[in-house]
Parts: sequence; structure tokens; C-alpha cells
Amino acid sequence: MVPNNSALPPAFRVGFSADFLNQGRLAFPDIGLSLLQDCPGLEVEFIPDYKPAYTPDQLSGYDVVISLKPRVTVESLEGITRLCAIGRCGVGYDNVDLQACTERDIAVYITPQGVVRPMAESIVLLVLAVSHRLAQKDRLIRAGKWVESTQRLGQEPRDRVIGTIGFGNIAREALRLLSHFSPSRLLAFDPLVNSEVFAENGVEPVTLDALLSQSDYVLVNCPLLPQTRNLIGARELALMKPEAYLINTARGPIINEEALIQVLQAGRIAGAALDVFEKEPLPETSPLIALDNVLLTSHSIGWTFELFRDMGRLDCEGALAVARGEAPQNVVNREVLTRPGFLRKLENCRNRFSV
Repeated sequence: MVPNNSALPPAFRVGFSADFLNQGRLAFPDIGLSLLQDCPGLEVEFIPDYKPAYTPDQLSGYDVVISLKPRVTVESLEGITRLCAIGRCGVGYDNVDLQACTERDIAVYITPQGVVRPMAESIVLLVLAVSHRLAQKDRLIRAGKWVESTQRLGQEPRDRVIGTIGFGNIAREALRLLSHFSPSRLLAFDPLVNSEVFAENGVEPVTLDALLSQSDYVLVNCPLLPQTRNLIGARELALMKPEAYLINTARGPIINEEALIQVLQAGRIAGAALDVFEKEPLPETSPLIALDNVLLTSHSIGWTFELFRDMGRLDCEGALAVARGEAPQNVVNREVLTRPGFLRKLENCRNRFSV
């Protein structure tokens, strides 16, 4: 007797954004897919075609979408009713319209545990690279200027002041690692962190102006929010020491890029290391490219095998939680968790699937 397939519940469908693939193959060796294998009633698919912002046809038909770079806009969600959660691969969510997701009963969750160590190590890497003028020495050697390269003396973090704008998990781990290089002081500006947290980590809480004027290394570790956009402009950059370095691994628009370019061109600070920019990819015409006192990376300085393994597994665990009718961990639009529409979606998942 032929089974009546129409009576079977629809599969729980998880979609991965197209940029997890490179020419049809996984771009990263391990993104947690093994957790989703052999789960009854669960299907995995890579969304065809990469677009900078999702279109509704790309998101329809999925219960969970695990996303790398594409933006989620109001237009992306037009007519979308089934989608229950979006798992962001990383900790930033400025490319997701949280209000639009909440209004459509879609939870947005992130993967902070997978990001902390690789990003903290990357900050240490950039501090040491600019300290020892690594990029400049490399360029001089390649240009056959051996003697000139030996005359570019570096400096050490030892006995110097390191300050971080933002004191979340990444910043705390970065300062913990940098403390092994014997800096004289560790400073942080973060009005959302209480004094006990600073004390527990051996870090001095200061105002933004004090941090900028006293630090030899200024690390940008805050999220991009309306109140942090252009947080560092011409006035703030003018407060920095001539021998100080600015290191941004957070988000480009936190710093006014035009003002930073002018400061770097004039040599009013020692230099910068930038992994993020106001516009990405960085335009080939950007003045930053021609500057000798800036080190540039492609918003991927923390990308390691371990990073994608851990982030991918956390995203897949979140998808499995939704399939069981549970809210995933690390939801950033937490008001969605009590919305009747979202709770109905979870209940529907719990009744349909046995994952």
C-alpha cells in the first residue's frame, strides 16, 4: 500500500546563507552541519544566490535561517510568516532590522561564545603588529630597502597604557591577554558596565575623553548603535597622543573615517589597524590604501577554523532548540520571546517535529 505522504507534517527547514559556500563547496571546513544530520523531519539547504540583502523569496519556506553577511531589512520580510528565528553567525547584528523581526515574531540570536577568543587574539595580534611596525618593515624589505627597514624602530606595550572603548566579553579577554605584556595601566570606557566588573578585571573605568588622551593604544570594542555611530570624530581623534595607535575590530561607522584619514595623513597619531570600514569592501580609491601608517584587513581578522566551528555549532544548536519548540540562546530582540505569535510558532514546531 502506498503511504499517504500528504498526511506527513512538513519538514523543519533550516536555510544557510549562500556565502557559506564558495563555488558550490563549503567555504569553511566545519560549520556545525553534523549536528543537523540524521534528525528526523529536518532538512538543510543553502539559499541559492548571494544578495547583499535578502529578498522575501529567499527567506520563505524556512523555519530558521543561519546567516553570515546578508542584511535583513523590512523589505526582506515582506510576506514572511513561517520564519521563526534567524541565527547570526557572529556577535554583530547591525545588519538585521531587529524591530522588523520582532514585529513579525522572528527571534534573532547570536553566537558570542564562539567569537570571544579568536577576536581577542586578533586584537593582540594587531597591537603587536602596529607596535613593531610589521607591515611597514615587510613593504620596505619587498622594495629592496633593507637598511631603511632597520631604521623603523618599534615600541612595546610594556609600561604603556591600553584603553578599550566598550568592555564586553571580547574586550575583557583581549585586556586579559594583553596584561601579560606588562602595560602600566588598563583603561575602559563603557557606561553600561558596573564598577564591580571593572574591579574584578583590574581595569580602571574612565570617561571617553580621558581614555583617548591617556592611552597609547585605543581599542574599539563597542557595538554599532545609534549612540555609537560616529562616536570617534575629529574632536575625539584630536585628544589622542601623537604616539598612540587606534585599533578598530568592531564596526567601521563607529569612527568617522574621513576624520581618521585626515589625522593619519597628517601624522597626528602614530597609526591605526583597521579590520572594519564605513563601506565594505573597502573601495580601491580609499585614501587609506596609500597610507604607510595604517594596517588594513578585510573584516576577517578573527576568521579561524575554530571560530566557524564554534559559531556554526552554536547556530545549529539554536536551530535544534527551535525545532523542539524552545527559544534559542542569546536572543538579542528579547521582547519577541513573550509575543503570542512567536510562542505559537514555537508550539507549532514542538507539535510537528521530533528532533
